[in-house]
Amino acid sequence: MRGTDETSGSLFSYIDLEERIPERHPLRKIRQVVNDALTSLDAEFEALYTDFGRPSIPPERLIRASLLQILFSVRSERQLMEQMDYNLMFRWFVGLGIDDPVWVPTVFTKNRDRLLSTEMSRKVMAAILAHREVAPLLSDEHFSVDGTLVKGEPLERHWSERQWRTASMKSFQPKADAAPPDDEGPGDPPASDTTPDTAASKTPAETDPMPRNTKAHRNAEVDFKGEKRSNATHASKT
Repeated sequence: MRGTDETSGSLFSYIDLEERIPERHPLRKIRQVVNDALTSLDAEFEALYTDFGRPSIPPERLIRASLLQILFSVRSERQLMEQMDYNLMFRWFVGLGIDDPVWVPTVFTKNRDRLLSTEMSRKVMAAILAHREVAPLLSDEHFSVDGTLVKGEPLERHWSERQWRTASMKSFQPKADAAPPDDEGPGDPPASDTTPDTAASKTPAETDPMPRNTKAHRNAEVDFKGEKRSNATHASKT
């Protein structure tokens, strides 16, 4: 039997938002961690507000809504409020009921900025990172960076100049049948600064490599000082 495509309004609502969210949804674990961190900061929140005046947006809901905006890349507070009006998962995560009205975007922005402009933003982040579910996932031994998104020239002026330069230049090897470079192209690595008197006397030559590192996953350290490299004579091996 074919069903009818008719819409009828409901006088009462019996929707339980908790039952609408899948048991294995990633936001369930995130919400648990965030709620535990916010509970530990209850006294800190209490000290930020007075005992009189109009009630503000609860700070816990402000932080949970701001976290949703980051996780789902919502471009503005106006869009966040719009999605929170009809998105049941957003309402559940923030703590709004099915019939609770959402906030005016400007009011939300003002309350959020007033809260996160204090030291509270640092305390919230520290409480989340110190959570028992999050701390085992953190490590200060290493970090990763996408080299295609990092400009090489500014990194050479970084405090870790030698580390960044050798990390990016060790894969830049001479070509087999390379011709002497006439000029540096737009993508060529910057050449070392030399004076006119010393530039004529020096010839491009590979210097002796520095002692090889004992770690198996590290390449040999190479000193490229005084060597001219360009895309016409060298190519990356990676």
